[in-house]
Amino acid sequence: MPLRKVVIHVGNKVVGKYEARSYPHDCMTDDNLIELYEVPVYEITITGKDDAGAEQAFVHQAPRFMPYWNDPKVHPNRHYATLGWANSGLSRARTITVTQYRRDYEVQNRYSPGRGAIVLKGAFYIHAGPGLIGDFGFGSAGCIEIIGNYDVFKLNIASLSGSSYYASIESRLAPGVAPTPEIVTASDSAIEALVRHGKLIVDLKGAAAPDIRSKLSRKVATSTIRTVTARHSLPRP
Repeated sequence: MPLRKVVIHVGNKVVGKYEARSYPHDCMTDDNLIELYEVPVYEITITGKDDAGAEQAFVHQAPRFMPYWNDPKVHPNRHYATLGWANSGLSRARTITVTQYRRDYEVQNRYSPGRGAIVLKGAFYIHAGPGLIGDFGFGSAGCIEIIGNYDVFKLNIASLSGSSYYASIESRLAPGVAPTPEIVTASDSAIEALVRHGKLIVDLKGAAAPDIRSKLSRKVATSTIRTVTARHSLPRP
């Protein structure tokens, strides 16, 4: 069966709020406390056709603008060109044909079991985020961090791909059950196939970047962030 186009729609409809930390630095004062900022959460929808030709849609959520703070005075991170503060994220409307999928990518400033990143532009990715919206303290400097089980997000993409990788594991799927490592591997391979053939599209809706710096919600101890456990909801594959 030939591969089919799959579209990830990154919307501009705000559906919630999330408490994020800045990245790559997360403390703007000398009190050794981490600042948390309130950022909007947007609707993310995956669309395409199933094997029967029926239109399907899977709805997820994610922040798309995040606080960026690269302290220009205290150990600036030279990996990033921008120094100081930025309300980071892609705001201009555009359609992106994805050309790179980083299968082994890991979230940088919080632990997440979700692996893999869909590269949008430069260092702006779609990747795993908090398991629940209340799991505060993720921060990605403008990447789109999928809330919930990222393996399910990837499986949703694979299920619309027409890929033989998905066909090989379809009979082993069970509603409400987290994808097994074998299923995750097949999903990654299906996404890679879509990318190789120019079949994975991201439709980014235009959205104004919020004034995140004015939305400081609270300060927490570093130990508080470290002990938060990412729990994963299990939306139906």
